[in-house]
Amino acid sequence: MQKLLARGFLAFAGVLAIGLWALVWFDQTRFAAELGPLAPTPLAAATLRADVGGFFAAWAIGALLAAWRGEARFVLMPMLLLGLAFVGRLYSFALTGDAAIIAPMAIEAVLFGAMLLARHALDNPG
Repeated sequence: MQKLLARGFLAFAGVLAIGLWALVWFDQTRFAAELGPLAPTPLAAATLRADVGGFFAAWAIGALLAAWRGEARFVLMPMLLLGLAFVGRLYSFALTGDAAIIAPMAIEAVLFGAMLLARHALDNPG
C-alpha cells in the first residue's frame, strides 16, 4: 500500500511540474502574475523557458519515471532540484528579509519531505 501511495504522489508531483513547465513555456504573462518572474524582452522570455522550464521539466521527468518504474533512484532528481531551489530562496531571504519568499520555501520543503518519504516507501521491500 505504501508503494502505491508513493507512486501516486510522485505521479501527482510530476503532473504538477508539467503544469508549471507549460505555464512557463506557453503563458508567461500568467506565470509572471502568479510566481513573479517577468520577461520584458525576447531574450528574457527565452531564458525563462530554458532555465525555469528546464527546472520543471527535469522535476517532472524524475517524478514521473519514479512513479512509472517504481524505482526510488529516480526521485533523487526532483529532490535535488527542490533542495537547490530551497537553498536559493534561503539565500535570497537572507539578503532581503522579504517575507514573500517564505511561502514558496515552505512548499518546496513540504514537497522535498514528501518525496523523501516516497523514496523510502519505494526502497522498502514488500
